[in-house]
Amino acid sequence: EPRTASIKQRLQTVKTLSSNGIPVNVMMAPIIPSINDHEILPLVKKVSELGASSVNYTVVRLNGVIGEVFETWIRKAHPERADRVLNQITDCHGGTLNDSRFGTRIKGEGNYAKNIADTFKVARNKFLKGRFIPPLDVEAYKKIQNPQLGLF
Repeated sequence: EPRTASIKQRLQTVKTLSSNGIPVNVMMAPIIPSINDHEILPLVKKVSELGASSVNYTVVRLNGVIGEVFETWIRKAHPERADRVLNQITDCHGGTLNDSRFGTRIKGEGNYAKNIADTFKVARNKFLKGRFIPPLDVEAYKKIQNPQLGLF
Protein backbone atom coordinates (compact mmCIF):
# COMPACT_ATOMS: atom_id res chain seq x y z
CA GLU A 1 0.00 0.00 0.00
CA PRO A 2 1.58 3.35 -1.03
CA ARG A 3 0.47 5.23 2.11
CA THR A 4 1.92 2.55 4.37
CA ALA A 5 5.20 2.49 2.44
CA SER A 6 5.46 6.27 2.63
CA ILE A 7 4.88 6.26 6.39
CA LYS A 8 7.47 3.50 6.86
CA GLN A 9 10.02 5.51 4.87
CA ARG A 10 9.36 8.61 6.96
CA LEU A 11 9.65 6.66 10.20
CA GLN A 12 12.93 5.16 8.98
CA THR A 13 14.19 8.69 8.28
CA VAL A 14 13.35 9.74 11.85
CA LYS A 15 15.29 6.73 13.15
CA THR A 16 18.28 7.30 10.86
CA LEU A 17 18.60 11.00 11.67
CA SER A 18 18.14 10.64 15.42
CA SER A 19 20.51 7.66 15.66
CA ASN A 20 23.16 9.86 14.03
CA GLY A 21 22.75 12.61 16.61
CA ILE A 22 20.59 14.88 14.48
CA PRO A 23 17.66 16.38 16.43
CA VAL A 24 14.35 15.56 14.77
CA ASN A 25 11.08 17.47 15.00
CA VAL A 26 8.20 15.56 13.46
CA MET A 27 5.54 17.71 11.82
CA MET A 28 2.15 16.03 11.80
CA ALA A 29 0.04 17.84 9.27
CA PRO A 30 -2.66 18.37 8.58
CA ILE A 31 -4.65 17.08 11.52
CA ILE A 32 -8.19 16.55 10.26
CA PRO A 33 -10.89 16.14 12.93
CA SER A 34 -12.59 12.72 12.77
CA ILE A 35 -10.25 11.60 9.98
CA ASN A 36 -6.77 11.29 11.46
CA ASP A 37 -6.86 12.90 14.92
CA HIS A 38 -7.11 9.42 16.47
CA GLU A 39 -3.58 8.74 15.14
CA ILE A 40 -1.90 11.45 17.24
CA LEU A 41 -1.07 9.41 20.35
CA PRO A 42 0.15 6.26 18.57
CA LEU A 43 2.24 8.27 16.11
CA VAL A 44 3.85 10.42 18.79
CA LYS A 45 4.61 7.23 20.73
CA LYS A 46 6.18 5.64 17.64
CA VAL A 47 8.34 8.64 16.69
CA SER A 48 9.48 8.99 20.31
CA GLU A 49 10.60 5.35 20.24
CA LEU A 50 12.55 6.15 17.07
CA GLY A 51 14.33 9.06 18.77
CA ALA A 52 12.36 12.15 17.77
CA SER A 53 13.05 15.17 19.95
CA SER A 54 9.74 16.93 19.44
CA VAL A 55 6.49 17.00 17.48
CA ASN A 56 4.34 19.75 16.12
CA TYR A 57 1.17 19.97 14.04
CA THR A 58 -1.19 22.07 12.00
CA VAL A 59 -4.95 21.81 11.82
CA VAL A 60 -6.36 21.40 8.33
CA ARG A 61 -7.58 24.52 6.58
CA LEU A 62 -9.09 24.33 3.17
CA ASN A 63 -8.16 27.34 1.04
CA GLY A 64 -10.25 28.34 -1.96
CA VAL A 65 -10.98 25.55 -4.40
CA ILE A 66 -9.30 23.03 -2.06
CA GLY A 67 -12.37 23.30 0.18
CA GLU A 68 -14.62 22.33 -2.71
CA VAL A 69 -12.37 19.43 -3.70
CA PHE A 70 -12.19 18.18 -0.10
CA GLU A 71 -15.93 18.47 0.40
CA THR A 72 -16.60 16.50 -2.81
CA TRP A 73 -14.09 13.85 -1.74
CA ILE A 74 -15.37 13.47 1.83
CA ARG A 75 -18.98 13.21 0.66
CA LYS A 76 -18.03 10.40 -1.74
CA ALA A 77 -15.44 8.59 0.40
CA HIS A 78 -17.10 8.94 3.82
CA PRO A 79 -20.72 10.05 3.33
CA GLU A 80 -21.71 8.82 6.79
CA ARG A 81 -19.39 11.27 8.51
CA ALA A 82 -18.93 14.05 5.94
CA ASP A 83 -21.16 16.56 7.72
CA ARG A 84 -19.47 15.88 11.07
CA VAL A 85 -15.96 16.33 9.61
CA LEU A 86 -16.88 19.52 7.76
CA ASN A 87 -18.62 20.95 10.84
CA GLN A 88 -15.59 20.19 13.00
CA ILE A 89 -13.24 21.85 10.52
CA THR A 90 -15.43 24.96 10.39
CA ASP A 91 -15.54 24.97 14.20
CA CYS A 92 -11.74 25.15 14.15
CA HIS A 93 -11.77 28.15 11.81
CA GLY A 94 -14.40 30.55 13.01
CA GLY A 95 -17.23 29.10 10.93
CA THR A 96 -15.42 28.63 7.61
CA LEU A 97 -13.33 25.88 6.03
CA ASN A 98 -10.46 28.32 5.58
CA ASP A 99 -8.96 30.69 8.10
CA SER A 100 -6.30 33.13 6.91
CA ARG A 101 -5.98 34.98 10.22
CA PHE A 102 -2.42 35.11 11.47
CA GLY A 103 -2.11 33.39 14.82
CA THR A 104 -5.17 31.16 14.46
CA ARG A 105 -4.93 29.65 10.99
CA ILE A 106 -2.34 27.01 11.92
CA LYS A 107 -3.67 25.74 15.26
CA GLY A 108 -7.31 26.77 14.92
CA GLU A 109 -9.68 27.76 17.70
CA GLY A 110 -12.81 26.37 19.27
CA ASN A 111 -13.60 23.04 20.93
CA TYR A 112 -12.12 20.68 18.34
CA ALA A 113 -8.92 22.69 17.98
CA LYS A 114 -8.60 22.66 21.79
CA ASN A 115 -9.11 18.90 21.84
CA ILE A 116 -6.33 18.47 19.29
CA ALA A 117 -4.02 20.80 21.24
CA ASP A 118 -4.79 18.93 24.47
CA THR A 119 -4.09 15.59 22.80
CA PHE A 120 -0.69 16.85 21.65
CA LYS A 121 0.05 18.17 25.13
CA VAL A 122 -0.75 14.76 26.65
CA ALA A 123 1.33 13.01 23.96
CA ARG A 124 4.34 15.29 24.52
CA ASN A 125 4.15 14.84 28.29
CA LYS A 126 3.78 11.09 28.02
CA PHE A 127 6.24 10.27 25.24
CA LEU A 128 8.61 13.24 24.80
CA LYS A 129 9.00 14.61 28.32
CA GLY A 130 12.38 16.28 28.76
CA ARG A 131 13.22 16.20 25.05
CA PHE A 132 13.71 19.33 23.01
CA ILE A 133 15.36 20.64 19.87
CA PRO A 134 18.59 22.35 20.93
CA PRO A 135 19.17 25.93 19.83
CA LEU A 136 20.81 26.25 16.43
CA ASP A 137 24.58 26.68 16.74
CA VAL A 138 25.54 29.44 14.31
CA GLU A 139 29.14 29.88 15.44
CA ALA A 140 30.57 28.26 12.30
CA TYR A 141 28.43 30.51 10.15
CA LYS A 142 29.54 33.63 11.97
CA LYS A 143 33.19 32.79 11.27
CA ILE A 144 32.70 32.67 7.51
CA GLN A 145 29.94 35.26 7.26
CA ASN A 146 32.04 37.53 5.05
CA PRO A 147 34.79 35.26 3.69
CA GLN A 148 35.78 37.51 0.77
CA LEU A 149 36.98 40.25 3.12
CA GLY A 150 39.66 37.84 4.32
CA LEU A 151 41.15 37.73 0.81
CA PHE A 152 42.40 41.35 0.98
